[in-house]
Amino acid sequence: MTVVDSRRGFLRTLGRFGLQCGALGWASELLGQVGPNISKSLEHFQFDDSRMKSRVVNGTVLTTARDGGLLVLGQDGRLWTVEPQNLKSREPLEGEFKPWDSKSMIRSLENELVRGCEFVQTRHYLVATYAGRAYAQWCAGLFERLYQAFRNYWKQRDVTLRDPEFPLVAVVFKDERQFRRFATEDAGADAAESKGYFSIESNRIVIYDLTSSERSPATTMAEIVRSVSANPFNIATVVHEATHQIAFNSGMHVRLSDNPLWLTEGMAMFFETPDLTNRTGWRTIGLVNELRLRQFQNYCDKRREANSLETLLSSDRRFTDADSAVDAYSEAWALTYYLLRTQQASYVRLLRKLQEQPVLQWQTEAERLEDFRKNVLDDLGKLDADFLKYIRKIKA
Repeated sequence: MTVVDSRRGFLRTLGRFGLQCGALGWASELLGQVGPNISKSLEHFQFDDSRMKSRVVNGTVLTTARDGGLLVLGQDGRLWTVEPQNLKSREPLEGEFKPWDSKSMIRSLENELVRGCEFVQTRHYLVATYAGRAYAQWCAGLFERLYQAFRNYWKQRDVTLRDPEFPLVAVVFKDERQFRRFATEDAGADAAESKGYFSIESNRIVIYDLTSSERSPATTMAEIVRSVSANPFNIATVVHEATHQIAFNSGMHVRLSDNPLWLTEGMAMFFETPDLTNRTGWRTIGLVNELRLRQFQNYCDKRREANSLETLLSSDRRFTDADSAVDAYSEAWALTYYLLRTQQASYVRLLRKLQEQPVLQWQTEAERLEDFRKNVLDDLGKLDADFLKYIRKIKA
């Protein structure tokens, strides 16, 4: 499994949703934000989704397009785009929109998912599992450690985050075959080729038991830790997708805003680095990501062009092209690592600027570069030289 394949689920979901929104012409009438403490009316919707499957949803309208299309937030946190010709009925309900609690979420998942899943609940997470309770408990424990570490890291850097409105849901399948079957329907063929993904639409992580390829899958906590620690990339995959979910549910990133992929993916890779000195395989934030470092060094030695930094910052194109994605991911990690180590205040200033971006409005390449120059450094040539000099001193 290549590194780019393991990340495509997130990109696939983002790309599909962006195309849907573009087709509806959302940008001209933004009546709402995908954010905290939404005080809006609760409504009952019946419509056909993009696959012409009939849906019944209780939720609130975030945005209305010129042609009457709707962006609806369900009480489970899922975002729905409703084409005007596919809307069958819309009726007001009593009371205001309120996100579901874990009990309501479980009832909904029981109706949605194939029979046989169990549920493991922690303070912030709800894990629906076909992989057994022990593996789900290991995942939930890892998620909670990451959640606290993520918040503490940014609190120390004066970045204010909010509590998630919705229970953070993870669906864990028993093996790769079961995962692929679900992922193909849920997020497309690219996601099905990955080891896991975070869906902006459903607001869920979807993964599978990474010990299932063994002759006998791990069943005890000790066996699970031993198995996943034998392949650090497995832990990195889980942490990477969980970082996306935390970031998009804490206000660090805004769902359906124009979040540059170098920043969202760079941040996830900054947090994903396995810690092989810890028995759980992950604990310390911001270690050198040796895989990404080696990839970036190879890129610098053989293929990196003079305008590489500019193309990374101005567009997501390199991430979505299979021929350039590995290099883009490695450069995004390296740049994030460099900025957080040497230009932390500037990086945080850029984060705050991006948090203010309206939903469903996409920046031009020139606007992205302008934001970076204003908030980090105007002289990209100097930054690129200093960046490369710093990274070259790191030993893999």
